[in-house]
Amino acid sequence: MRRLASVLAVSVLVLTGCSLPRHYPEVTFHANGKTIRVEPAVYCDLGGDNCAERAQPAKLKVPAGKVVQISVDGQLADGLWEAVFLYRDAAGKEQTTGTGLLGKGENFTYTLSLPDKADQLLGIEVHEAAAAVLETGQPLLRGYWAVEVTS
Repeated sequence: MRRLASVLAVSVLVLTGCSLPRHYPEVTFHANGKTIRVEPAVYCDLGGDNCAERAQPAKLKVPAGKVVQISVDGQLADGLWEAVFLYRDAAGKEQTTGTGLLGKGENFTYTLSLPDKADQLLGIEVHEAAAAVLETGQPLLRGYWAVEVTS
């Protein structure tokens, strides 16, 4: 999971500050007959400032070859969000990939299915874009929800 966080940190860049609103959007993950609701690990104001850490990564058991259903609340679905995941392929190599940007009121759910049935999921992060953009043109991260996967 640490590797996932460090890989993603390159695209995230700025998460600092301290105060947050009272309501935090949650993301629901469902796999292998179990459902968990996850609060953001980090959440910022709409401009990407005033961030605070909220929660440690949740844990979810996902055997190789199983899918994960991801469902975001309306606040995330109305904006821009993406799911990024780390997995170990059949050759034992760690891979990171993602959904690309979803949302704009059209995507409330995503089914995460790895390329090969032998691949083992290791971690998932859901990212919400802030209203601001980085100099590179990429959206600034407003918050993220993290799940550490056990097999």
